[in-house]
Amino acid sequence: MARIGIPEKLIRMIKTCVQGSKCKVNFGGDYSNEFLVSTGLRQGDALSPVLFNIALESVVRQVLSKAKGIKISDNQQLAIVAYADDLVLTAENEESLKKSAKELIRIGAEIEIEGYSFERVEQFKYLGPWMNENANSHEEIKERLIAANRYYFGLSTLFKSKLLSRRSKITLYEVLIRPIVLYACETWATTEMDENKLGVFERKILRKIYGPKKNDVGEFEVRTNEELRRLFGEANIMGIMKSYRLRWAGHVWRSEGILGTQRDGDRAQNGSEDDPDNGGQIELRKTSE
Repeated sequence: MARIGIPEKLIRMIKTCVQGSKCKVNFGGDYSNEFLVSTGLRQGDALSPVLFNIALESVVRQVLSKAKGIKISDNQQLAIVAYADDLVLTAENEESLKKSAKELIRIGAEIEIEGYSFERVEQFKYLGPWMNENANSHEEIKERLIAANRYYFGLSTLFKSKLLSRRSKITLYEVLIRPIVLYACETWATTEMDENKLGVFERKILRKIYGPKKNDVGEFEVRTNEELRRLFGEANIMGIMKSYRLRWAGHVWRSEGILGTQRDGDRAQNGSEDDPDNGGQIELRKTSE
């Protein structure tokens, strides 16, 4: 804070608020003994976003001094959009964007606050889903399946119950369990192995719902995948996932923001489907509603 010119008096006041603080817990009208707060700022503390922005302010200033952003006027450019823990780098070309990103990573690695330093990580969780440097969704799908399995076993007594109809159990799966698996699936980059894992999970639940069948000799046996598909009679989990992706693609297509602007720019550059120089490519068109 002193490095970016914040008065010493304000720095001392902030230290007074966060260092050596003591708390009591009120439970049923009775207060506990005092204890020292030694874990730093908590989420929801009014100072948290302010101090976080201050910590990154010096980094942002240094990046701005070298970054080449999007020119918005003769003497102004937009290089970084920052809010709380979100940083968005903008540039007019890929090379400038790469330079800004490398500079941000280099300067950010030099920050150290009371023994804690910023570091580059291979993956992190953002608004629920996992993000990684390889742009795949293996870890995210794994976490989704673990969470859905946990919920499924919590409802196991209902799935085993003979008082509930099969239709009711299917509703439990579609309303309570499947949304956990497919959370944020619109942005997944799936492979055949990922889709197989999703299919195995769904068939496990369907086998529990429909139960085994009797064969010609009167013995019980597990239902085949084809039999489950016929009994279920609805789109499987991969089909639902793909429909969510198409719905999201529609939102992007109808976007009037920067995505829509990019779409129109690509159309002008590549030509329309009626253009004989377009190489016979088919292009989707936005129709009026």
